[in-house]
Amino acid sequence: MSDPEPDALFRQRLLRVVTEKDRPAALVVVGAYLDALGRKYDRFRTGVPLKGFGPRGS
Repeated sequence: MSDPEPDALFRQRLLRVVTEKDRPAALVVVGAYLDALGRKYDRFRTGVPLKGFGPRGS
């Protein structure tokens, strides 16, 4: 498996889809908190959900 996408790159992708309400958090959170925010918008560092971290409602 390749290295996970760095926070900075994942944040750039996530900022394209987050609402204005979540934008301030997306700009400052890191690591697992950034992953959790990404899951809210069905975005994942690998491009697909990891086992146990599927899209909302799964």
